[in-house]
Parts: sequence; C-alpha cells; structure tokens
Amino acid sequence: MIDRVQNIKSALAGHPKIRRGLILLASLALLVWVGSIIHYRLTHVEEIDARVASDMITIAPRLSSWLAERPVMEGDHIKKGQTLAVLYRDPSRLQAQSQEAALGAAEKEIERLEHLLAEQRASTQAAVMEAESGVKTAEEALKAAQIQRANAESDYRRNAALVKLHAVPEQDAEHTENAYKVAKQSEASAQANLEAAKARLAKARADAQLGSLERQLEEARVHRDQVLAERDLAQLDLKDLTLTSPIDGVVDRTFANVGDYVAASQRVMLIHDPEDIWVEANIKETKIADVHPGQPVEVTIDALPGRVFHGEVWFIGHAATSTFQLLPNPNPSGNFTKITQRIPVRIRVKQEDGLLKPGMMAVISIDVRH
Repeated sequence: MIDRVQNIKSALAGHPKIRRGLILLASLALLVWVGSIIHYRLTHVEEIDARVASDMITIAPRLSSWLAERPVMEGDHIKKGQTLAVLYRDPSRLQAQSQEAALGAAEKEIERLEHLLAEQRASTQAAVMEAESGVKTAEEALKAAQIQRANAESDYRRNAALVKLHAVPEQDAEHTENAYKVAKQSEASAQANLEAAKARLAKARADAQLGSLERQLEEARVHRDQVLAERDLAQLDLKDLTLTSPIDGVVDRTFANVGDYVAASQRVMLIHDPEDIWVEANIKETKIADVHPGQPVEVTIDALPGRVFHGEVWFIGHAATSTFQLLPNPNPSGNFTKITQRIPVRIRVKQEDGLLKPGMMAVISIDVRH
C-alpha cells in the first residue's frame, strides 16, 4: 500500500498539468466556500445573545394569612381554574356569614316599612276622601243656609215696611223677624261646620304625606345598600383566599409551604404556559435596520445540538436594552466610550414536545432577504 501511494506521488510529480489542475480545483472550492460565507453574512443576521422566554406568572394572595393547603408541587401540570393554594379562611368565612345575616335583617326591615307605609297610605287616603266629602257637604249646607237666610231677610224687610203702612199686622212682622234671626244663626252654624270640615281635610292631607315613615324607609334602604356592599366585600375576601390558576401550564417553583405565614402580595409560586413561549434576542443596532416582522428565523438551542427550530420575527423593541437598566450610567468625567447598543427582538417559535424551556440559551439566524 505504501509503495502504491509513493508511485502515485511520483506519477503526479511527473505530470505538471495534473498538479496544476488539482491546485485550480482546490482554489475554486475555496472561492465557493468563501463566497457562500460572504453571501450568508450579507443575507442573514446571526446572533448568539438569545434565549427562550415566556410569561412567568407570579401567584400571590391579596390578603395576609397562613397557608392552609398547597395541593400542587414543582413540575406539576395544571389547568386553568385549578386550585393552587388555599389560605386560612375561617375568619373571612364567618365575616361573610355575619354580613349575609345582616343583609337578611335589613331586607326584612325594608319589607316591614314598605308594608306599614302601604297600610298608612291606604288609611290616610280614605281619611282624605272622607274629609273632602265632608267639605263638599258643608259647602252645600252653607249654600242652602245662605239662600234660606236671604229669603228670610227679604220677608222680614218686606213685612217691616208693610207694618209701617199698617198693611199687615205686627204679629206677622215679628214672625218673619224671628225666622230671619234663625236663618242667620243657621248660616253662621253652616259656616262654622265648613271651616271645621276644611280643618279636618287639611289634617288628613298632612297625615297622608307620611314624611317620617318615608324617611325611615329611605334610611333603611341606604343601610341595606351599605350592608350589601360589606357582604360583597366579605365574599370577595373569602374568594381571594383561594388561589387558582389563570392558565393551563406548569408549576415552575414554589416559595411557601403549608403552615407558613404569607403576607399580601408575597409570592407563593411561579407558573408559566409551556405552549406560550418565544425566543428573545438582543440584536446590535447596526444590524437592526435589515430586520422586519415576518422574516423567517432558524433557531438552534445550546441544550439541543443538531436540532433546528423554525420561527419568524414577531416584535421589534422600541428602545435599547440599556434604557431599562435600574442604575443609570452618567458620564460626569467627560470621558466617553461609544458602545454599540442592542435592540430586543422577539421571535415566535412553535413548541415541540415541551423541549423549549424558558431561560435556555439559543442562537438565531434571521433571513433578511424577505
């Protein structure tokens, strides 16, 4: 075998044309390889500063209490609406029951006042109608008395004039005078009866207003509304002591165990939806001009060598990552070093068999020809 290789070398060395052809082929292959690299660099934006991301949801209570139940553990798959934790509920439950009872009592008081008000209105309305009828009767009686008095007065004056002429006896004149006096008294009595009837009507109408009872009913309704609001708040507090999942997902980490005292807004656990993931990359500002939403992207994950995921540009940030630093970077000395900033870009990628997990490092290649 060694002799054969040496013979081939000797033959090639003896043929300059063959040697030049091989060199030419190697040069062409090198040029093609370099050209493909240059073409790739011109048509793709590659970035290693990328990682898988997701919305990490913090489960925390609105109220402070002791953790009574935590039926899930780290790594458990959960469904939307599933109970994740239950805090000590007895005081809130008793408060809700107390407010429910108070609301029932307030409703009963309103019913009692409404029934009483209806009865009072019916009775006072009857009294008003009776008083109005009495006024009308008294007015008719006064009119009759006034007519009788006018007739008696006319008879009296006529007979008085005839007596002076000795046309009628004085006895007739005295009779008509007495009748006139009686008619005047009857008119005065009818007038008094009318005034009394009007007074009774005014009293009946005043009683029909029922202002005091209506005010009591209004106050009872206001109290009922206040108790209703307190009942709803107590029920809300009771409901908030049970922490449920807002999504279908997995439990990533727990921070409290049964028996721990959990303050309001304190983290109990972190969850996320494995299907709702994306890749977030920080692209240099010198390359971002060629990147647009919708462009295809190839994603490789450091933890999954040889596996390629396909996605597309979903969102391009409106500010550089440096603007979100907690501590500003002032330059009081006047010395300045220009640093290329990075723009966050989100890439929508489809989950496959739950392999993509938040925090995994990735390398992306965006095809900017599209």
